[in-house]
Amino acid sequence: MSFLHRRGFVLSAVALTLSGAGAARAETKDVPCTDIFPFLLNYLNLPAAERTHFRLAYRLSVTGARLSDVKLVLKHNGETPLGVAADNTLTPLPPVAALKAKAPVTVTRPDGSKIGLNLLIAAALPPATAYAAPDLKKAVDQAHAGAKKAAGVMSLAVPNLDRIVFVGASSGQAVAADGKAAALPKTRDGHPVFEPAAHSTAARVTLDKTPTLLRIDARSK
Repeated sequence: MSFLHRRGFVLSAVALTLSGAGAARAETKDVPCTDIFPFLLNYLNLPAAERTHFRLAYRLSVTGARLSDVKLVLKHNGETPLGVAADNTLTPLPPVAALKAKAPVTVTRPDGSKIGLNLLIAAALPPATAYAAPDLKKAVDQAHAGAKKAAGVMSLAVPNLDRIVFVGASSGQAVAADGKAAALPKTRDGHPVFEPAAHSTAARVTLDKTPTLLRIDARSK
């Protein structure tokens, strides 16, 4: 898994793949939480004021079984089951102390199945059908700066995070202060996209449906 994926954090595969050997049983494996949640400690080490509007998210995927058949339990000061939110991202995320200790996560999944995790970067804004454009811009700006800071000496290779993809919505508008509206462009899979630089006069963004995730992304090459 590489921080320097050409699309930044989005869809970067975490180093966690478990596959079965054919026995009719569940397989359990302990994995250091830093392997399952890469860059989370880097993110949490940023000053709190620099990460108010963006967050990291870790999406679970399963083949050969149901998502509900996979269990993850963080073992640090007791046992904390990791659940799956509506957007298939894991919650809660490990605290700093667990990450520093490389505390194990016990992963249990049906034999013959495979699981993986994708790391995403997202706006830390509540689900809604309307957003203030300055809040969306701040999320993008913080994510861009935070990704470069986390990359350190390799910051020049970090993709240009410059837009928000409203996953789960199918259309949207950028609305100026005078009420003039412009339709948002869409990704290839039909999600509306807000790019602050391209909608500099927008006061708010309205959507037809509440998104499940506000993914911060870079322009596809």
